[in-house]
Amino acid sequence: MAEFLTTRGVSFKLEDIIINAKEHVTLVSPYLKISQDLYTRLIDASNRGLRINIIYGKDNLSSQQHQDITNLNSVFLFFCQNLHAKCYFNESHMIITSMNMYDFSERNNREMGVFIDKNLDSDIYRKTISEVDSIIDSAILEEQPNKNNNTKLNKAKKEKDSSGHCIRCNIEIPHNPERPYCYSCFSIWSQFENIDYDENYCHSCGSQNYSTMRKPQCRKCWSPVYM
Repeated sequence: MAEFLTTRGVSFKLEDIIINAKEHVTLVSPYLKISQDLYTRLIDASNRGLRINIIYGKDNLSSQQHQDITNLNSVFLFFCQNLHAKCYFNESHMIITSMNMYDFSERNNREMGVFIDKNLDSDIYRKTISEVDSIIDSAILEEQPNKNNNTKLNKAKKEKDSSGHCIRCNIEIPHNPERPYCYSCFSIWSQFENIDYDENYCHSCGSQNYSTMRKPQCRKCWSPVYM
């Protein structure tokens, strides 16, 4: 069950999300002025080789803040002009909140939010991820890591195998995102041909994940943001 958070709770859980991330951190906030404490946590995450995705929506980002963000080895910085949503997550936990990632808000504003555990609130988590993917699709990629200087992130990437998985039964099949079903499961799916019907597994890595004929891969395998 989602946990209600006050201003202090949001700040505390946000720091936890960055500290405990194992794969990636995604920060969605129209306004950005990251406190020194959180920036230090992001440096630690970057040094661990985690992918850091930051999506903001106001063009008054200071030159110093922009420089601090781009100094992170593994950051992808996106600009979405009509962004108003605020959420922060890693691969297992998420905050949806009224609070921007702005140090003034942390110190002076009355904020609230909810803390979500992927295992306990998988539907909310999945739908939020889907919306963030849509925001990223419409956003402008402003910065991304320099591959020559980002050896930790490159090392963390695994080469994709030529084999894939049926998104319904998880049996091994040839890797082809346009044909993500085994023969038996495709025969059943083809009776209705609903390209948005919810399935169970990622076609690429075989992990248990929400998938469809339209989007047969999990976020890490499908979206360039999480690769």
